[in-house]
Amino acid sequence: MSEHFDRVAEVYDRGRPPYPQQVYDALPLAPGDHVLELGAGSGLATAELVRRGARVTAVEPGPDLARLLHDRLPEVELVAGVAETAPYPHGVDLVVAATALHWLDLDVVLPRVHAALRPGGHLAAWWTVHGDRDVPTPFRDRVAEISRAGGIGDGGAVPAVLRLEQRRAELEAGGLFTTVEPLVVRWTTTLTTAGVRDLFTTFPRWPPALVDQVAAAADACGGELEEHYVTVLYLARRVDG
Repeated sequence: MSEHFDRVAEVYDRGRPPYPQQVYDALPLAPGDHVLELGAGSGLATAELVRRGARVTAVEPGPDLARLLHDRLPEVELVAGVAETAPYPHGVDLVVAATALHWLDLDVVLPRVHAALRPGGHLAAWWTVHGDRDVPTPFRDRVAEISRAGGIGDGGAVPAVLRLEQRRAELEAGGLFTTVEPLVVRWTTTLTTAGVRDLFTTFPRWPPALVDQVAAAADACGGELEEHYVTVLYLARRVDG
């Protein structure tokens, strides 16, 4: 799927909303810490890590996304390649994957992350669910109709991000990490019709014709929407010894 994100790199850069500050506040991160970021994209999370004083090594396979990241944050060390094979630095304090870990082969990546971390280091992975199931809106109801009619609906299943114990078990598989209770942050943002179009264009499963329908739904709701999102942070500590 990284090819899709790279094809729409400019749209991805402007269309994906920032993560809530509570996520960064919860990270075991001090100024000067060395952070390895996997699937850094155009630097959505990277910029905040740098702002908080981290020294970041960013792994990103997409050349256009990497270019955007470099243009914005030239001080970040960029490593071209996929997380399964790209060279990692050693002795890092924190490994971060922001809306990226589900694309990776954890059987390969988790041992590599464990080896890259210093004793006592952490892996932080987080995702945003676009649309809060507990806060229905006319726009989200219409999006669900479009999704079902277009054959990309999930039947109302709980998003994988919110299956907290399942995700914790995936991170703890192999005994390399131990997790703490995930942090669940509910938040809102305002999107225009243009912002909705950009956002849905970045979703690999949404073809242009369905994106057009979603944009029309946003227009029908007034062209400016208060969107309700959920971001979940999973924090895993390296098991030493």
